[in-house]
Amino acid sequence: MDAPTQTPASLVHFYDTRTHAIACGAEGPDRRSTKHPRQVTCQSCVALSGASRALDDGAGAIS
Repeated sequence: MDAPTQTPASLVHFYDTRTHAIACGAEGPDRRSTKHPRQVTCQSCVALSGASRALDDGAGAIS
């Protein structure tokens, strides 16, 4: 049996409040988004929001 796949309707994207857009660039009437990273189910958004947070955390670091 094949592994279950997510349908586009079940995806929740990450809404980036700095850019005022969905992190992965998804568009269309069926997109759902949240500002809360723990509720995101879109793997592209998870990766992008994680990379963004890592950059933010390192921005003030002095090497």
